[in-house]
Amino acid sequence: MKLVVLGANGRTGNRVVTRLLGNGAKVTAVVRDETKRPTIRHDRLTGVVGDPCDPKFLTEVFRNHDAVISTLGGRSPTKRATSIYPLSARAIVDAARDTGVRKVIVTSSALLFKPQRLVDRILAAIVPHVVQNATLMEQLLFNADIDITVARCGFLTDADETRYRSTRDALPENGSSVSRPSLAHFIVDCVSASWSGHHIWGVSGPARLS
Repeated sequence: MKLVVLGANGRTGNRVVTRLLGNGAKVTAVVRDETKRPTIRHDRLTGVVGDPCDPKFLTEVFRNHDAVISTLGGRSPTKRATSIYPLSARAIVDAARDTGVRKVIVTSSALLFKPQRLVDRILAAIVPHVVQNATLMEQLLFNADIDITVARCGFLTDADETRYRSTRDALPENGSSVSRPSLAHFIVDCVSASWSGHHIWGVSGPARLS
């Protein structure tokens, strides 16, 4: 399987790339800056530098690939930073249409689920641009004629944990956070499976023992 990873230099994207290579995939890792190329060296890994919001660039990258994984997200909750969500979605849709790529997996925010707790409503109010732009990203992808899986997760940690729980259209019970390695495992398991259509998954870490 030949896969494109957008945001490959990020803390989640880097783990996705490592996991994919361990599963035998051929990976094209896209980064926005020459200095941010993956430090991993592998004969099945190709690094490409360019703008993930440029549909012409992505069209060249997507050719002859089976699927696309995007772990792009704002480094801060500002309007400008989170605009990466819809801007990249538009470019992904255009490039997928022009190249015939059918399968796309993206990471999003669990704040898009209906709030179940007071803290969820407070968080959504504190970071409105995350909610607005992640929502727009999902709408753009779901309106396209391609197969989409969205992984909505809460607070991301760097814990040394690879287990995860996933639930369709909701966060797993008490699933407020997930480690980046766990999220990477979910993404790789998902892209390796057979599926079609539009899917939203809530992803969290394993349940804590009381």
